[in-house]
Amino acid sequence: MHTRYRGLVGAIALLLGWSSGTLAAQQAGGDIPTNPFTRPTGPYRVGTLDWLWIDPARPERYTKDPNDKRHLPVQVWYPADSAPGGEPAPYVRVPEEFGPQSAFKSMEQVKTNAVTGAPVAKGQRKYPVLIYSHGAGWSRFTATFLTEELASHGYVIFSIDHPGLDRTVLFSDGTPFKADTLSMPPQDPKDPRAGATKSMEFLNAVAFPIWLEDSRFVLDEVEKLNRAPGPFQDRLDLDRIGMLGWSFGGATAIEMIRTDPRVKAAVNHDGRLFGGVMTEPTRRPFMLFHHGIDDAALAPEANRPMMREMMAGMRSTDSTARAGAGGDWYDVTIARTNHGSFSDLLLFRKQDTTLVAPRRAHEIISAYTLAFFDRYLKGHKSPLLKRAAPEFPEVAFRRK
Repeated sequence: MHTRYRGLVGAIALLLGWSSGTLAAQQAGGDIPTNPFTRPTGPYRVGTLDWLWIDPARPERYTKDPNDKRHLPVQVWYPADSAPGGEPAPYVRVPEEFGPQSAFKSMEQVKTNAVTGAPVAKGQRKYPVLIYSHGAGWSRFTATFLTEELASHGYVIFSIDHPGLDRTVLFSDGTPFKADTLSMPPQDPKDPRAGATKSMEFLNAVAFPIWLEDSRFVLDEVEKLNRAPGPFQDRLDLDRIGMLGWSFGGATAIEMIRTDPRVKAAVNHDGRLFGGVMTEPTRRPFMLFHHGIDDAALAPEANRPMMREMMAGMRSTDSTARAGAGGDWYDVTIARTNHGSFSDLLLFRKQDTTLVAPRRAHEIISAYTLAFFDRYLKGHKSPLLKRAAPEFPEVAFRRK
């Protein structure tokens, strides 16, 4: 595990219900499938492209080099027309980006449903835009199950990698990346409560503002992309922008609807809230997802009281955000899921039979996420947003 992840994993892995060590251990228990992703259900095929966007106005705070600027790898999935002879894109598109010890090493043979560079679909003149942020410690493509599905239903999804809390060690322009300044606070095994508190303070005060800056910069670049000659010129509906993410990325999405008027709606996949949404609530619609297992019950007995206290704190912040919201909100809890259920990563682990099967979890997550954005970016109503759905008995559903 990279040094810069140890603080995060050591302090809050139990809180998040996930760690890269868990993935590595589970990978050893079975072969990685070559084609793990179900075919998207929408009417469009899916294309994908990559960029490296560099913010010339922002120094890279995670490195010591005073001349270093913030680099952001970005991958897009979009509605596409058929590309004759187009081969399925690899899941790990540039293995060198993650180094020889990458947790993605065993996934390099995995294929997706998207085709690199396929022509943007002619079905509509413009398509609504979604911005996606990954979970802390992971990468921009670790929710491919969802980004492909959304693209097949007529959305253009730009997924941001956030260096410093991701897995990138080499950018596509040949620039190496090593986070040698900002890091998670050191942990004291004798006082895990204090360690967790310090880690949350670091995430809220240091890392979270950087992720918000990343998101605003990407929105600026998307606007430029819509104006510039190329496949997306005048094809992006910038009046219909949403944001979503997993874990820390989901918290970023919720804060963006409060702070950036360009973002009209947001979905948080199982992320603890950060930022100002408790004290300065948003008036824009949002959806909160939660995993359904009891994390405290899986923790060592000595840590269970602390875990229950921390989980109660998370529920309290969610409740405060809902209570103060000036617009519509939805709350979805999926029984027998853990934090990793909201990513692709469970597809690459030995199956845990105590959990909902990964593909079933993905079906539920995709259905509710799509229904939400269809409602608030396209104006399409869905029974999923009205009441508990009999086709998804695993879901506990609330709404305002």
